[in-house]
Amino acid sequence: MKNYFDLKGQVALVTGCSAGFSVQMAKALASQGANIVALAHRKKKLDQVVVDLKKEYDIDAYTIACDITNTEMVDNAVKEAMEHFGHIDILINNAGTGAVAPAEDITDAQFDSEVQIDLFGSFRVAKQAMIPAKYGRIINIASMYGLVGNKIAGCAPYHAAKGGVINLTRALAAEWG
Repeated sequence: MKNYFDLKGQVALVTGCSAGFSVQMAKALASQGANIVALAHRKKKLDQVVVDLKKEYDIDAYTIACDITNTEMVDNAVKEAMEHFGHIDILINNAGTGAVAPAEDITDAQFDSEVQIDLFGSFRVAKQAMIPAKYGRIINIASMYGLVGNKIAGCAPYHAAKGGVINLTRALAAEWG
């Protein structure tokens, strides 16, 4: 029987890959043979993720420390990934943050940081990593909170940014699909 999820020879760039869901996505892709570019700003944690991926899945994995709010760093990270692997086939945009406080207590800087990382960071990495290839799959990780409000824990910037990621995904699919 053919394995329809065989990713051998493909390269997945995973943002926010120093912890949490991003690491789990990297493991899932690696378990199917994908090589991994682990991207995040915490280099020490990234290095450990890559050691674990290589050991457990016998794939090539590569770390790049990068702040996705910085266009020059993203450009350099994509160039470095391309130099190492020659191509990027899959992008998992999952880097994010979360300012949790009532909306009236959120500062402009907190709101801006959330949008810069969760929304603009997703756009920046997608544009820089996938446009040159003219091919690939982009998986933007949003949240149900991009569609609904949350009365229990205030996080208006997160809701706004994730709502933007949902519509960004629709727009990119329409333009680039």
